[in-house]
Amino acid sequence: MIKKREVTLHRYSSKRSIGYDLPTHQLEFTRLPLEIIEKDAKDPLKHFIIIKARGEDVGFFELDESEDRKKYSNNPKALLLRGFSVNPKYQGRGIATGSIFALPEFMKMEFPDFDQVVLGVNARNIPAQRLYQKAGFEDTGRRIMRSKGEQLVMSLHTNKAK
Repeated sequence: MIKKREVTLHRYSSKRSIGYDLPTHQLEFTRLPLEIIEKDAKDPLKHFIIIKARGEDVGFFELDESEDRKKYSNNPKALLLRGFSVNPKYQGRGIATGSIFALPEFMKMEFPDFDQVVLGVNARNIPAQRLYQKAGFEDTGRRIMRSKGEQLVMSLHTNKAK
């Protein structure tokens, strides 16, 4: 197992390679990092984040400050977390949980003007719901219908005192 403190978050740089495949059952709920980067690379409101553990790039997500976030929160200081994944060869080691635990401190350092992270998790994706809850996300009660089904909107306030 990897300890939470061994997981860090970093802004993506095109000098890095974050290519990996995901099993079909995971692709039902997210996209591959390279697909997200290719689609959103020219949008300055989309921020790519690399998850590192013990010095290796092991996962990826996007923080989105575009108008889309308004579907998930009325808070103008909220960022939308999208496309979260961990390379399958590193799954099951505590990296996903560690990355979410690292998120509040990362937000304070890299996105100090924002105080909330919101996300939509598919109602059928119980493992992801448990992960987000374990790391401090709360179900807001808001629901959004997307092409792959109902999304539960979850929220994490990142300005809480430790």
